Amino acid sequence: FRMIEFKGLREALTLKTVRDELIHVLKIASVFSSRSGWVIRITSMNDHVHGPNSLHKKDLAVDMQVLSKSGPNKRAMTALAKHLKAQLPYGYDVVWNSPGHTRHVHIEWDENERPQKNANR
Repeated sequence: FRMIEFKGLREALTLKTVRDELIHVLKIASVFSSRSGWVIRITSMNDHVHGPNSLHKKDLAVDMQVLSKSGPNKRAMTALAKHLKAQLPYGYDVVWNSPGHTRHVHIEWDENERPQKNANR
């Protein structure tokens, strides 16, 4: 049974460094997958071009999807985002269903610059 798979959307997903902050996210996502039966696909970490201020470049962000046979499963991703927001502590930001984040859930660790977002989305 696959709970989490690593497969990039634009190119092959490469894992260079997985920091403890993201390992924590992956553990919580795997619990969600195990309980729900949905496979989570990690689509991006620090593996391709991201915006100039992206925390992907610092190995502090991950993008993930839940897929159905016809493509991204928005209902499942809403449930995943809700689960992550409830389980992740202060300093994590979960972005879902907002501009640029309608086909994946974006999770980042940014204790210093944007720590309040998780509580507001």
